[in-house]
Amino acid sequence: MVKAVIFDMDGVLIDSVELGHIRRKKILAQYNVDLDAVPDPQGEAHRAASLKSLLSSVENHYGIRIDYDEFARISREHMHEDFQTYEISSDPGLVAFLKELRQHDIICAIVSSGLREGVDIKLEVLGIKQYFSTIITGTDVKEHKPHPEPYLHALKKLDLAPSDCVIFEDSVTGVKAGQAAGCRVIGFTQYNPSKEPLPGVVATIKNWSEINYNTLERLLSDTSKTE
Repeated sequence: MVKAVIFDMDGVLIDSVELGHIRRKKILAQYNVDLDAVPDPQGEAHRAASLKSLLSSVENHYGIRIDYDEFARISREHMHEDFQTYEISSDPGLVAFLKELRQHDIICAIVSSGLREGVDIKLEVLGIKQYFSTIITGTDVKEHKPHPEPYLHALKKLDLAPSDCVIFEDSVTGVKAGQAAGCRVIGFTQYNPSKEPLPGVVATIKNWSEINYNTLERLLSDTSKTE
C-alpha cells in the first residue's frame, strides 16, 4: 500500500506552466534575450526548466549572466497579476482527491523546482496548503530536476522508502528525477499541450476527475503485478 503521494507543482497542482513560460519570455526580452532561440537540454522548450537551469542555458547561448535573485523577484512581483488575468484556481477534482487521501491517512507532499516564495504564493492562490505535510522547493536543494536530489530530500524528510511513495509529474524532466530517486511515477497530462503519455511512467492520468484513492491503489497494484 502506498504511504505517501508526492506532487510536482507547476503543471500538476496548478495550470501555470504556459503563463510562467510567457512571463519568463517577457522578462528575458528586457535583457534582449529571445527564449525561443535558446536550446533546451531537456527538449521541452524550457517549460519544465528550473530557473537555475533556464538562466544557465541563457548564459551558455547568449553569454549573458542574469542575476538569479533579481529575475526571481521580478517574476514574483507579477505572479498574482498573472493568476488573476488567467483566472487560475484549484481543480475541484484535485481537491476531492487530496481530501480522500487525507481520510485514508496517506501523506501528501510537494516537490517543486520553483522557489519557496513562488510556491507559497501558488498554494495561497489555490487554497490547498493544509493538505501537504512536506514541501520541498528549489530553494531547499542544490541540484534541480532531472537530478533526483529534490525527491531524495523529500524521502528523507518523510522518512519513507521510495517503494512507499508514488509521484505525479507532468514533464520528462520530473519523471527522470522521480525514477532516479527510485519511485514510481504517474504521468499527468491535463495541462500539457501535447497531451501525450510521458515515457517511463507506470500510468497516465489525463485529469483529476479520473483518479481517486481506490483507482490509485488499483493502478499501483496492477503495475506491481507486471514488474
